[in-house]
Formats: sequence, structure tokens, C-alpha cells
Amino acid sequence: MKKFNVLAVAMLLSVCGCGQQSTSSASSKDEFVTIVENLNQIDIEVDETFNISYALKSFPEISATLENNQIATLNSDIILGKTVGESKLTLSLDGKKQLVNVNVHEKGALGSSFSFELGRLGGKKIVAFGDSVTANATVGGANTYYNNFANKYRMLDVKNYAIGGTTATYMYEGSNIYKEYANSTVAIDGVRVVKSAYDSNELNDIDYAFIAYGHNDQYFQPPISANGDDVYNINSFDSCNSFKGSYRYMINTLKAANPNIRIMLLNCTYSEYNLSNPSRYGKTYSYADYRLAIKEIAEEFSISHIDPWDHMEIYFDAYDTRYYYKDPVHLSVEGHKILTQYIISSRE
Repeated sequence: MKKFNVLAVAMLLSVCGCGQQSTSSASSKDEFVTIVENLNQIDIEVDETFNISYALKSFPEISATLENNQIATLNSDIILGKTVGESKLTLSLDGKKQLVNVNVHEKGALGSSFSFELGRLGGKKIVAFGDSVTANATVGGANTYYNNFANKYRMLDVKNYAIGGTTATYMYEGSNIYKEYANSTVAIDGVRVVKSAYDSNELNDIDYAFIAYGHNDQYFQPPISANGDDVYNINSFDSCNSFKGSYRYMINTLKAANPNIRIMLLNCTYSEYNLSNPSRYGKTYSYADYRLAIKEIAEEFSISHIDPWDHMEIYFDAYDTRYYYKDPVHLSVEGHKILTQYIISSRE
């Protein structure tokens, strides 16, 4: 039996994504029963952890026990999925009890359907890869959507690998990217940024990763796909001479570092970059083409896909206002807050 002290009841319902949060400072056992009866079930995968303390800290003393330790274990407030099956979590306060189903699924079974909640995300490590919108252009790192997201769920903000001006697509010789950046000392594509982090053993214990590219790919017009770009070799970039091939490489490399990592593909925020800074390389592909390609890659790998384009278009400012946008592509502090809210709402 585990006893622990617990925090705001507002967090309680989020343990299973119930959506309705209580704002009371409940402490009585009657209120305890009323609130926990709204809990649904906890769904995790084998080897995944879930921290129940984030949801239960408003009560001075609660006992928690978990049956069938062969399915899952409870240790220091952490539920760990052991093997596929069902267990039950019993929460007790002064004789009042509530059962919560704990379902353990095989690895990868939840796919892109996992929920955003404190129990799942709290204390987990997260990184981000992307271009200037993710990097911190115009707002500073503390104000980006990535940092907002990590803070809300009390994640360990390990590192933001985003670099302004980068594409997802590998800068292969002869590409439009190569024509402008061949002499750059900075890794100007996501493929090499991810590979560098992998080679430095910086990804082995990462739980979550954002990948957010597209603005600069739209400018440089790399092909969406190419023959052979479905072949993956971590030591070769031969399959990365296209947008989709480069995404496959980044995803596979992250999974090679940690098979249990959860990857979230974030499409471009709304932009008029193509109007304010038209590409010198033509208009073969539009923003819509790259957005669709990211969606298709997410479906191919059964990973999370979030497309804020249409939502953020609502907040695009007139040029004399710029409250949510600093310019035709970069968000303001308030714009990053709106983007954070949209990302969160995608799992409600």
C-alpha cells in the first residue's frame, strides 16, 4: 500500500482526460468520492509510466493499491506497464474507495491517440526540432509554444534543437538548399540536426519529441518524394533527397535512439511567407502540398499529427497590428500561447 500527499483537485480529472476540471479545494471524503467517480481509465503501453501523484495531491492522505502486479506495478506514485492486460487501481480515503481501470497495451498500440495529461507527461523528457518558429525567433526561448507546452505538463525541457532557416529536407548536393547554404557551418537541415543529436547520445532517454518544419522547405521547393526514399540507413543520407524521405530518416533515427519515444509532427503555422518572400525556385509545391505530406508520414508511422494552419489563420494580424504575429511568418508571445492552446486542444 502506498500513501502520499496530494496538490490541486483541478488536476484530478486530467489524469484520464475527462475534460471537466473541479476548482474546489475539496478535502472531505464525500467530495473525494464525488470527484474520483468521474475518473475513467488509465491507458498506458508496456514499459510506459504514469504518475498518479500529479492528479491526487489535493487530499492530505490517500491510499493507493494496484492489483495484479504482473500486469503493472505501483512504486513511488509511478504506475509502470509490465505486460498486456488489465489491472485495477484502488484509491482510498477514510473508508471511501474508488476503482480505476488500468489498461496496459502492447507497445505502439496507442499510436497517435495518447492523451495529453499530467500523469502521462509530468516529469518526462521532451525535445524539439524545427525552424525559426520553434527555435525562438522574435520571442525568446522561454516564450515558445514548445516551452509553454513543457511547462504546462511539468515536463523536463531538455533541449530545443530548432535552428532558424532550416529545412526538414537534407541539403544534398545539387539541391536548392545546397545552392544557398553549401558553405554554411551550421547544419541547415533537420536530417543532420537529428543525426548529430543521435551521434552525441543525446536522445537515448528522451520520451517525447516535436518535429516542426515546412516553412523553409516551401521556399526551397525540394521534391515531396523520390525513388528509394523509403529505404532507411542511419549511416547514409541517400534516402533523404526528398521531403518525405527526410522525415522518414528523422523519425527512424529518433526511434533507433529510443524505441519508446513518442513523436509529434507539427505542421506549419499559418504564414504569408510565400507572398512576402517568394521563392526564387518556382512554385511546383505549395504549403498545402507539404502539409499533406506531413500528414501522410504521420499516418504511415501511426504517430501524432497536429496541423494548426487553419486555426492560426484566424489570428493572423493585419500588418498594422501584429498582435499574434510579428511578421508574415513568426509568431509573437501571444501567438505562441494560442498555438500552445491549439496543440493541447488536439487531445481533448
